[in-house]
Amino acid sequence: MEDSAWDIEWKSHYTVKPAESSLNEGDKIILPSTALQQLLSLAGYNTLPSPMTFELRHPHSGNTIHAGVKEFSSSESDTAYLPLWMLESLNVESGGVILIQLKHLPKGTWAQLQPVSADHTEILDYRAAFEAHLRSHYNTMTKGQILSCRYGSRTYAFKVTEVKPEDAVSITDTDLELDIEAVSMDNSKDKHTELYKLGEVSLNETISHTSIPYQRYRYWRLNLENSENILLHMRVESGDADIVLSETDKSPRLDNHTWSDLSSNADRTIQIQTTSNILYIGIHGYSEDTMVTWSSSSSITDTNTHHEETEDDRTGKVQCPNCHAWIPERTRFLHEGFCIRNNTLCPMGCAQVFKKDSEELQNHWHCNQCAETGNSPFTQNKHMEYFHTIRTCVCGNYTTPSYIDYAHHRRTECSQKLIICRYCHILTAQGVQSIDARDRLLGLHSHESYCGSRTITCQKCNKPIPIKDIQIHAKIHEVKRQQQTLPLPCSNQNCVRSRAANRLCLCQFCFGPFWITEDDPKNTKLLQRLARRLHSQLTIGCGNSWCRNKYCATCTKDPKDATTAASVLIPMIRPLTKELLQPNPRMTLYLCVDESTTRKKFLAEMLHDENKGRYDLGWCVKALENEEEDLNRANTWLTNNAPRNK
Repeated sequence: MEDSAWDIEWKSHYTVKPAESSLNEGDKIILPSTALQQLLSLAGYNTLPSPMTFELRHPHSGNTIHAGVKEFSSSESDTAYLPLWMLESLNVESGGVILIQLKHLPKGTWAQLQPVSADHTEILDYRAAFEAHLRSHYNTMTKGQILSCRYGSRTYAFKVTEVKPEDAVSITDTDLELDIEAVSMDNSKDKHTELYKLGEVSLNETISHTSIPYQRYRYWRLNLENSENILLHMRVESGDADIVLSETDKSPRLDNHTWSDLSSNADRTIQIQTTSNILYIGIHGYSEDTMVTWSSSSSITDTNTHHEETEDDRTGKVQCPNCHAWIPERTRFLHEGFCIRNNTLCPMGCAQVFKKDSEELQNHWHCNQCAETGNSPFTQNKHMEYFHTIRTCVCGNYTTPSYIDYAHHRRTECSQKLIICRYCHILTAQGVQSIDARDRLLGLHSHESYCGSRTITCQKCNKPIPIKDIQIHAKIHEVKRQQQTLPLPCSNQNCVRSRAANRLCLCQFCFGPFWITEDDPKNTKLLQRLARRLHSQLTIGCGNSWCRNKYCATCTKDPKDATTAASVLIPMIRPLTKELLQPNPRMTLYLCVDESTTRKKFLAEMLHDENKGRYDLGWCVKALENEEEDLNRANTWLTNNAPRNK
């Protein structure tokens, strides 16, 4: 942005009112459209600065704060809408008047924040959390202001204690370094911190006689020690309680959990199958003076045991026509006489047996909306509250009478479901389902769809690629890499060059000594020249000290006599006669080469062995050529560019 855009001088007094709650977690204000008209008029042919930042000042106390602008849409020409925290910071009430002035702020370089409470330690990644929240909610930062940072379902407050290079800075499109001050635990304890404090529990450990506050929760973190089948047992010693569990949420609740038992039974057992190593357990106190004891253990179930024992128990027994219990046949008449005089079945057909005229029978109830039953008005009220009271999800798009269905919605399709974003790595709400078909196939909701649309530069092709497409883009590079091919190599096994178009399939350097202008349709003269060259190598050698040709007397230091050389030579030459007649001959020759080629072949073999054959020898040669025979850089080139052998 050009500095001339900030030459505009604009200020005006406005009546202030609280903005909508969605703006309370940022520094954006809403101004009337007349303010935009004035700014455009002052700018003339120049463009307005972007983003625009403003100084907000109390006309009497001098309290100052800075802000960005959300939009120019205030319905009243003399009214500006501010977040609540700004009104508190300026010490002005709704309906008060403040001065708003266009203000150019320098780019921030460093800031120090002080947590307002100790529960800020629940933020696992400060860099990612602040980067995501500040990018979308703040344009400015002022020394002394209270900064909010949303992480998961909670908002954490931080006080800005220091800012550089000035006391007020712009934080848009800048690399801002943040320091978090240590906070005193004595000064930071609050009701919320104590409420969500986690107790550490191991498998097979019993938590005895634990008091649960009325309408509040107590939480534990259960270490599962790699157990997949868990049996959780809770006994309610007094009052009534609910148990809720989650794999991810540290504070599961009635409306947001994975497993639960919301009944009023004194003894409750939950069997869980999970691959997580941690389980978060919450117990909710439904009534006053609630006390529970609970324990956990590894579980191995046997589904056939109960059935087999039931069948065995019926041997030699008959069923009582009144209570339907199975009794020994020899005591049938005695039992029936007593049972008919004293007991009665539930008149509504649930098969429960009660004593005649008992209080339990009088309080027995059946739900008229489901099959649930109970034996006290207290349990009936709880059942109606938990399973037949209409409640609307916080997302506003789902209504249900059941806490069980509510919790299932919250952990699946709810826009407020908390996820660890795969792109910005913060705990946040997943948002609504994306309208983009490709995003739906990737399982992305609105947050990850927006977050993944940011671009980064590909290190291979230097093109801007959306973050959500980077894996596919990398696979495209990998496929192209694996599809690369090299030109066919020279048939001389001591050479590393590519073959040329000649009958011996040699490179142009190796074929040079065999080229002549005479016509040789049957390759007779070509084979004679080749035989003389090979015979000379075996008997005299090339005379070069660097030679590594196993068919050269200089390399082997074992010159052959003419007869011995001929006996070695004939098996090499004889197959060439037939190969030269083929359209695609396969030649294997051993000719001496120059020092540079010998050195390159030696280094390529070293590189090939060092990588245990993951790359073909030809690619090792190409890596050395590209990196000027530096082995370390050649290794890096192979890793980044060469196709791997399967």
